[in-house]
Amino acid sequence: MWSPNASPKSRRGILRRAVFSEEQRKELERTFRRQKYISKMDRNKLAADLSLKESQVKIWFQNRRMKWRNHKEKEVHNIRSPMDELMAKGHPQEENQTSHSHTNLK
Repeated sequence: MWSPNASPKSRRGILRRAVFSEEQRKELERTFRRQKYISKMDRNKLAADLSLKESQVKIWFQNRRMKWRNHKEKEVHNIRSPMDELMAKGHPQEENQTSHSHTNLK
């Protein structure tokens, strides 16, 4: 079992959440705006410049891409066309037009 007094070496499987400084976060965000995927060479340079481990930068980018994708998905679902609005209200526009055209034919 895990005990709060256990040394970090005995808790190898447990990773602590990285806490980034404001400066580190801003630079990571700035880089992310330019490129959603970062090459190994760029990742190593960024990690060195920010005094982070390469794995921290890698995981930050993975997490940030997931957040970005989720945000894009929510935007798509929140933007509805007028036809979507009518369909959601249960008044399909197409049915109304079809019934009028049948009436005119008779």
